[in-house]
Amino acid sequence: MNAEIKKDLTVKFRIDDLTLRLLDQAQGYVEINRSKFIRQSIREKAEAIIAEHDQTRFNENDWHTFFDSLDNPAEPTERMKKAAKRYSEIVNPDGV
Repeated sequence: MNAEIKKDLTVKFRIDDLTLRLLDQAQGYVEINRSKFIRQSIREKAEAIIAEHDQTRFNENDWHTFFDSLDNPAEPTERMKKAAKRYSEIVNPDGV
């Protein structure tokens, strides 16, 4: 990541007393300023939520179908063979 990220955006929000006390206590344990603590916390939570939603979920039937297809792949179609040949020509134009 770029070490010189511009941080010129301001976010204002309301916070209750209990949450502020928790914030200050937690921020004190890691010994970083409040602004950096909030940025890191928001980033960590956002990344966790995005990772959770970007995962592919399989039910048991999907799981078995997926691994069965890896263990017993279908024969390649003519279209697949043509695509593989074209790909090979692109990545290895000299045929070596």
